[in-house]
Amino acid sequence: MIHFKKEQYRKIEEDFELWWEHKLERPIIQVTLTNTSNALTGDFFGSNYRKEILEASYDMEVSVEEAVKRIDGAYSNVEFYGDAFPVFYMRPTGVLGGYLGQQHNINKDLGTVWFFNEKMTLEEAARLELDRTLPLYQRSISLTKQVQEHFQGLVAVGIPDLGGVYDILASICDSNDLLLDLCIEEEGVKKGAWNIHEQFKKAYDDFFDAINLSQIPGYTCWATMLSQKPYFVLQNDFSAMISSDMFDDFYMPILEKECQYIPRTIYHLDGPGAVRHLDSILTIQELDGVQWINGAGAPGLDQWPDIYKKIRNAGKLCQVFINGADELRYIDDIVEISGGTKDLCFICSGDSKEKDRFDEYLRKYKVLTD
Repeated sequence: MIHFKKEQYRKIEEDFELWWEHKLERPIIQVTLTNTSNALTGDFFGSNYRKEILEASYDMEVSVEEAVKRIDGAYSNVEFYGDAFPVFYMRPTGVLGGYLGQQHNINKDLGTVWFFNEKMTLEEAARLELDRTLPLYQRSISLTKQVQEHFQGLVAVGIPDLGGVYDILASICDSNDLLLDLCIEEEGVKKGAWNIHEQFKKAYDDFFDAINLSQIPGYTCWATMLSQKPYFVLQNDFSAMISSDMFDDFYMPILEKECQYIPRTIYHLDGPGAVRHLDSILTIQELDGVQWINGAGAPGLDQWPDIYKKIRNAGKLCQVFINGADELRYIDDIVEISGGTKDLCFICSGDSKEKDRFDEYLRKYKVLTD
């Protein structure tokens, strides 16, 4: 049973719309708490309830109806505070590869799914088609519909975490080979990438058609913001291995089309290797914001002032993850660097035993006022 009341959405919906429109005079702060004693990492991505939802979604031995009951049970030990709320979408990143025919393996201990295939040529990648007959695709569509029916407006629903065009292409054709092909098979790479883009749009349309806004409080995705218009977090993790010139040549035209096609967009800037592309990304007028992830082993979130300043100066929204109560101090740092509280979104997760520490920040930044 979900510990959340439908009435809570009224203020959350209003505040998120103000945030998307750059009119909210405070940061968005979502706090999702669980008992993390048995979790692998205790952070947003390692939470046990997310693993339980993943297992239920991919267990082809049980019906969609039974899977939704398991998903309902997974929320029973989760608490939502501030701007947080329960969400559902089909995980994990790169599931578009599965809809194009890649096989998958699930690791229940890690809470991950890996997609794979025998290495394809660029010519084969350029001919791939979205396969709506695949069991995984049909189950994903059915789950998306059934979750809406089951929860009756209590859970925000988003499209699957389809993944980035070049990340999918690298998975299908092999990352190392694709790096070489960028130099010697430019046209073949572009044909393959643009085809993946077209299949992405087909899947995007199918899943948004399966979502009935009248049955849910709003759209969401794996970055758990709320929106009354469709939105998506775009990415290209493969870009950490290529130069700025290659990024501009091979991916920027696709990114611009993605931002024009989707009503609201956030770009997933993942790790130090991706930072060199930020200037180009910020030139896209239709892009609404940037999600910054500093990456494992990299300097803390407070050590990247140029990123926050560039995002703010470009007039974009900025979203970061706060993993655990000890990282709450980064909220203060980012607010100071950014020169104010507007246009910021902090997605926080942690242990229920530390609720008081999160509550302090919710009150400090006027997310809670009572």
